[in-house]
Amino acid sequence: MENRLFEYMNKRFGADFIPSGTIKAAGPVITISRQTGCGARGIAWSICEELNKRKPSDNDESKWKFISREILQESAGQLNLDPSALKHVIDDKDRGIMDQIVEALSTHSHKSDQKILKTVHDVIRQFGNNGKVIIIGRGGASICRDIKLSLHVKLVAPEEWRIEEIARRLDFSKSYATEYVKKRDVERELLVTKLFGKKPDSSSYDVEMNRSRFTEKDLAEAIIQLARIKGLI
Repeated sequence: MENRLFEYMNKRFGADFIPSGTIKAAGPVITISRQTGCGARGIAWSICEELNKRKPSDNDESKWKFISREILQESAGQLNLDPSALKHVIDDKDRGIMDQIVEALSTHSHKSDQKILKTVHDVIRQFGNNGKVIIIGRGGASICRDIKLSLHVKLVAPEEWRIEEIARRLDFSKSYATEYVKKRDVERELLVTKLFGKKPDSSSYDVEMNRSRFTEKDLAEAIIQLARIKGLI
């Protein structure tokens, strides 16, 4: 399983996807964690667009990228997985990449939970090591926290605002959106607890931002400024 994953990462992101144990200066990497409903995809896209505009390059491997659900769409064939087994994961617009990989691999294999979680940890870490990547998902901050060239952001917002966002974005009723937000918050916390043996806390993040008070553009600009201050760009 691990070999197929790293094979795919090499094809998708180039030969610089280095196997564990290889010495390489790590980063730069930005992680964006978020409470359910605080969509980070648009923000990550804006950051990559702006950073790549500042330093244009014809080489895709030298451009900033972000990890999102598209990876699963491309990886189904590469990993020899049945695409139908991934459909419900891909269709869920508010899932992070870690949630997706865990579920995809769980569907494909009867490997132990620990082996699956170890694979997830290693894959996310390699993205961070290779650099010029924005990792969306709460686990990314904990996995990459010791990388010197890193910035870890958490998006938060009042629960009522998040419920309204989910209802609007996914066309849910208010009651279903409420249930969805509460359930996903618990699932995300459980995933991080499984990965690291403890509940997530604020110590992994450099900054928390209230998603309800700023536009995506404002937040993207703020994160870019923070990345500059920390020496990432």
